[in-house]
Amino acid sequence: MKTNEILQREVQEAIKFEPLLHAAEIGVIVKDAIVTLTGNVDSLVKKTEALHAAKKIKGVAAIVDEIRVIIEKSAAVSDQHIAEELVSHFKEDHIVPKNSVTITVEKGLVTLDGILAWNFQRDIAQELVENQVGIRGVINNIKLKKEHCDQVEKELLQKALQRHWAFDMDEINIQVAGATVQLSGMVGSLFQKEEAERIAYKTPGVIKVVNHLKVNLELPYLC
Repeated sequence: MKTNEILQREVQEAIKFEPLLHAAEIGVIVKDAIVTLTGNVDSLVKKTEALHAAKKIKGVAAIVDEIRVIIEKSAAVSDQHIAEELVSHFKEDHIVPKNSVTITVEKGLVTLDGILAWNFQRDIAQELVENQVGIRGVINNIKLKKEHCDQVEKELLQKALQRHWAFDMDEINIQVAGATVQLSGMVGSLFQKEEAERIAYKTPGVIKVVNHLKVNLELPYLC
Protein backbone atom coordinates (compact mmCIF):
# COMPACT_ATOMS: atom_id res chain seq x y z
CA MET A 1 0.00 0.00 0.00
CA LYS A 2 1.29 3.45 -0.90
CA THR A 3 1.30 6.12 1.76
CA ASN A 4 -0.78 9.26 1.37
CA GLU A 5 2.42 11.23 0.79
CA ILE A 6 3.56 8.95 -2.04
CA LEU A 7 0.15 9.06 -3.70
CA GLN A 8 0.04 12.83 -3.42
CA ARG A 9 3.45 13.15 -5.04
CA GLU A 10 2.60 10.74 -7.86
CA VAL A 11 -0.68 12.50 -8.65
CA GLN A 12 1.08 15.87 -8.61
CA GLU A 13 3.75 14.52 -10.97
CA ALA A 14 1.09 13.07 -13.30
CA ILE A 15 -0.68 16.43 -13.47
CA LYS A 16 2.61 18.24 -14.03
CA PHE A 17 3.40 15.83 -16.90
CA GLU A 18 0.28 16.87 -18.83
CA PRO A 19 1.23 19.70 -21.27
CA LEU A 20 -2.21 21.29 -21.03
CA LEU A 21 -2.08 21.65 -17.24
CA HIS A 22 -0.23 23.97 -14.91
CA ALA A 23 0.59 22.22 -11.65
CA ALA A 24 0.05 25.45 -9.70
CA GLU A 25 -3.61 25.46 -10.76
CA ILE A 26 -4.46 22.09 -9.20
CA GLY A 27 -4.25 21.25 -5.52
CA VAL A 28 -3.91 17.60 -4.46
CA ILE A 29 -5.03 16.35 -1.05
CA VAL A 30 -4.83 12.66 -0.16
CA LYS A 31 -6.37 10.88 2.82
CA ASP A 32 -6.84 7.11 3.08
CA ALA A 33 -6.10 6.74 -0.67
CA ILE A 34 -8.93 9.18 -1.52
CA VAL A 35 -7.62 11.98 -3.71
CA THR A 36 -9.27 15.41 -3.60
CA LEU A 37 -8.45 17.73 -6.48
CA THR A 38 -8.97 21.44 -5.87
CA GLY A 39 -8.28 24.71 -7.65
CA ASN A 40 -9.53 26.87 -10.48
CA VAL A 41 -8.95 26.30 -14.20
CA ASP A 42 -9.99 28.36 -17.21
CA SER A 43 -11.42 25.53 -19.33
CA LEU A 44 -13.42 22.35 -18.92
CA VAL A 45 -10.90 20.32 -20.88
CA LYS A 46 -8.24 21.15 -18.27
CA LYS A 47 -10.49 19.85 -15.51
CA THR A 48 -11.13 16.66 -17.47
CA GLU A 49 -7.40 16.12 -18.08
CA ALA A 50 -6.59 16.56 -14.38
CA LEU A 51 -9.19 13.97 -13.41
CA HIS A 52 -7.93 11.50 -16.02
CA ALA A 53 -4.34 11.97 -14.84
CA ALA A 54 -5.28 11.17 -11.24
CA LYS A 55 -7.37 8.11 -12.18
CA LYS A 56 -4.40 6.47 -13.86
CA ILE A 57 -2.33 6.40 -10.67
CA LYS A 58 -2.24 2.97 -9.05
CA GLY A 59 -3.33 3.10 -5.43
CA VAL A 60 -6.01 5.78 -5.83
CA ALA A 61 -9.24 4.41 -4.35
CA ALA A 62 -11.51 7.34 -5.20
CA ILE A 63 -11.40 10.92 -6.43
CA VAL A 64 -13.25 13.93 -5.05
CA ASP A 65 -13.59 16.61 -7.72
CA GLU A 66 -13.51 20.14 -6.31
CA ILE A 67 -11.96 21.78 -9.39
CA ARG A 68 -13.90 24.81 -10.57
CA VAL A 69 -14.01 26.07 -14.13
CA ILE A 70 -13.86 29.86 -14.02
CA ILE A 71 -14.02 31.79 -17.29
CA GLU A 72 -12.44 35.23 -17.05
CA LYS A 73 -14.62 38.08 -18.28
CA SER A 74 -12.09 38.90 -20.98
CA ALA A 75 -12.37 35.33 -22.33
CA ALA A 76 -16.11 34.88 -21.82
CA VAL A 77 -18.31 34.11 -24.80
CA SER A 78 -22.08 34.31 -25.06
CA ASP A 79 -24.36 31.29 -24.91
CA GLN A 80 -25.46 32.19 -28.43
CA HIS A 81 -21.88 31.96 -29.69
CA ILE A 82 -21.31 28.66 -27.86
CA ALA A 83 -24.49 27.21 -29.35
CA GLU A 84 -23.56 28.33 -32.87
CA GLU A 85 -20.07 26.84 -32.59
CA LEU A 86 -21.37 23.53 -31.24
CA VAL A 87 -24.02 23.22 -33.96
CA SER A 88 -21.26 23.79 -36.53
CA HIS A 89 -18.96 21.19 -34.91
CA PHE A 90 -21.71 18.56 -34.79
CA LYS A 91 -22.53 19.17 -38.45
CA GLU A 92 -18.88 18.64 -39.41
CA ASP A 93 -18.46 15.50 -37.29
CA HIS A 94 -18.76 12.19 -39.15
CA ILE A 95 -19.24 9.93 -36.12
CA VAL A 96 -22.28 11.39 -34.39
CA PRO A 97 -25.27 11.07 -36.77
CA LYS A 98 -26.69 14.38 -37.99
CA ASN A 99 -29.70 15.78 -36.09
CA SER A 100 -29.44 13.09 -33.41
CA VAL A 101 -28.36 15.38 -30.55
CA THR A 102 -30.15 18.40 -29.08
CA ILE A 103 -27.98 21.08 -27.49
CA THR A 104 -29.05 23.42 -24.69
CA VAL A 105 -26.74 26.15 -23.40
CA GLU A 106 -27.35 28.10 -20.20
CA LYS A 107 -24.64 30.31 -18.67
CA GLY A 108 -21.90 28.17 -20.17
CA LEU A 109 -23.44 24.90 -19.02
CA VAL A 110 -24.26 22.60 -21.94
CA THR A 111 -26.91 19.87 -21.79
CA LEU A 112 -26.97 17.16 -24.46
CA ASP A 113 -30.12 15.17 -25.19
CA GLY A 114 -30.91 12.60 -27.85
CA ILE A 115 -30.64 8.93 -28.77
CA LEU A 116 -27.61 7.21 -30.28
CA ALA A 117 -26.74 3.63 -31.19
CA TRP A 118 -23.32 3.39 -29.54
CA ASN A 119 -21.68 4.65 -26.35
CA PHE A 120 -18.55 5.76 -28.23
CA GLN A 121 -20.79 8.15 -30.19
CA ARG A 122 -22.09 9.50 -26.89
CA ASP A 123 -18.49 9.98 -25.71
CA ILE A 124 -17.55 11.78 -28.93
CA ALA A 125 -20.53 14.11 -28.50
CA GLN A 126 -19.31 15.02 -25.02
CA GLU A 127 -15.74 15.57 -26.25
CA LEU A 128 -16.99 17.93 -28.94
CA VAL A 129 -18.50 20.04 -26.17
CA GLU A 130 -15.61 19.83 -23.72
CA ASN A 131 -13.16 21.13 -26.33
CA GLN A 132 -15.26 24.23 -26.99
CA VAL A 133 -14.09 27.56 -25.51
CA GLY A 134 -16.29 29.04 -22.80
CA ILE A 135 -17.85 25.81 -21.50
CA ARG A 136 -18.19 25.49 -17.73
CA GLY A 137 -19.70 22.01 -17.66
CA VAL A 138 -21.54 19.29 -19.57
CA ILE A 139 -24.66 17.32 -18.66
CA ASN A 140 -24.81 14.32 -20.98
CA ASN A 141 -28.38 13.02 -21.09
CA ILE A 142 -27.94 11.14 -24.37
CA LYS A 143 -29.51 7.68 -24.23
CA LEU A 144 -28.66 4.57 -26.21
CA LYS A 145 -31.19 2.80 -28.40
CA LYS A 146 -31.48 -0.96 -28.53
CA GLU A 147 -29.88 -2.48 -31.57
CA HIS A 148 -31.18 -5.52 -33.42
CA CYS A 149 -29.59 -7.90 -30.87
CA ASP A 150 -32.28 -9.42 -28.64
CA GLN A 151 -29.69 -10.56 -26.12
CA VAL A 152 -26.15 -9.38 -25.48
CA GLU A 153 -23.63 -12.16 -26.06
CA LYS A 154 -21.80 -12.52 -22.76
CA GLU A 155 -19.01 -14.50 -24.40
CA LEU A 156 -18.09 -11.57 -26.68
CA LEU A 157 -17.54 -9.32 -23.67
CA GLN A 158 -15.61 -11.99 -21.77
CA LYS A 159 -13.23 -12.45 -24.70
CA ALA A 160 -12.79 -8.69 -25.10
CA LEU A 161 -11.80 -8.32 -21.44
CA GLN A 162 -9.52 -11.38 -21.62
CA ARG A 163 -7.65 -9.82 -24.55
CA HIS A 164 -6.97 -6.67 -22.55
CA TRP A 165 -3.69 -6.61 -20.65
CA ALA A 166 -5.23 -4.94 -17.60
CA PHE A 167 -7.71 -7.59 -16.52
CA ASP A 168 -7.68 -10.93 -14.72
CA MET A 169 -11.05 -12.53 -15.46
CA ASP A 170 -10.85 -14.57 -12.25
CA GLU A 171 -11.60 -11.30 -10.46
CA ILE A 172 -14.47 -10.06 -12.67
CA ASN A 173 -18.04 -11.32 -12.87
CA ILE A 174 -20.34 -10.51 -15.80
CA GLN A 175 -24.12 -10.77 -15.71
CA VAL A 176 -26.34 -10.07 -18.72
CA ALA A 177 -30.05 -9.29 -18.67
CA GLY A 178 -31.39 -8.28 -22.05
CA ALA A 179 -29.48 -5.17 -23.13
CA THR A 180 -28.03 -4.53 -19.65
CA VAL A 181 -24.62 -5.71 -18.47
CA GLN A 182 -23.66 -5.78 -14.80
CA LEU A 183 -19.99 -5.90 -13.82
CA SER A 184 -18.94 -6.96 -10.34
CA GLY A 185 -15.79 -8.17 -8.64
CA MET A 186 -12.40 -6.58 -8.05
CA VAL A 187 -9.95 -4.51 -10.08
CA GLY A 188 -6.70 -2.84 -9.08
CA SER A 189 -7.35 0.76 -10.10
CA LEU A 190 -9.97 3.33 -11.06
CA PHE A 191 -8.56 3.19 -14.59
CA GLN A 192 -9.36 -0.53 -14.81
CA LYS A 193 -12.88 0.03 -13.49
CA GLU A 194 -13.63 2.67 -16.12
CA GLU A 195 -11.88 0.71 -18.87
CA ALA A 196 -13.99 -2.36 -18.16
CA GLU A 197 -17.14 -0.26 -18.49
CA ARG A 198 -15.91 1.30 -21.72
CA ILE A 199 -15.27 -2.15 -23.22
CA ALA A 200 -18.67 -3.40 -22.04
CA TYR A 201 -20.38 -0.56 -23.87
CA LYS A 202 -18.64 -1.64 -27.09
CA THR A 203 -20.41 -5.01 -27.01
CA PRO A 204 -23.18 -5.16 -29.64
CA GLY A 205 -26.63 -4.62 -28.16
CA VAL A 206 -25.53 -3.09 -24.84
CA ILE A 207 -27.48 0.01 -23.88
CA LYS A 208 -26.72 0.06 -20.14
CA VAL A 209 -23.76 -0.95 -17.99
CA VAL A 210 -24.12 -1.24 -14.22
CA ASN A 211 -20.60 -1.01 -12.87
CA HIS A 212 -20.29 -2.54 -9.40
CA LEU A 213 -16.57 -3.27 -9.71
CA LYS A 214 -14.68 -2.44 -6.53
CA VAL A 215 -11.14 -1.11 -6.44
CA ASN A 216 -8.88 -3.36 -4.38
CA LEU A 217 -5.61 -1.50 -3.87
CA GLU A 218 -3.77 -4.71 -2.98
CA LEU A 219 -4.32 -6.37 -6.35
CA PRO A 220 -1.01 -6.56 -8.23
CA TYR A 221 -2.32 -5.66 -11.67
CA LEU A 222 -0.90 -2.77 -13.64
CA CYS A 223 -2.96 0.34 -14.30
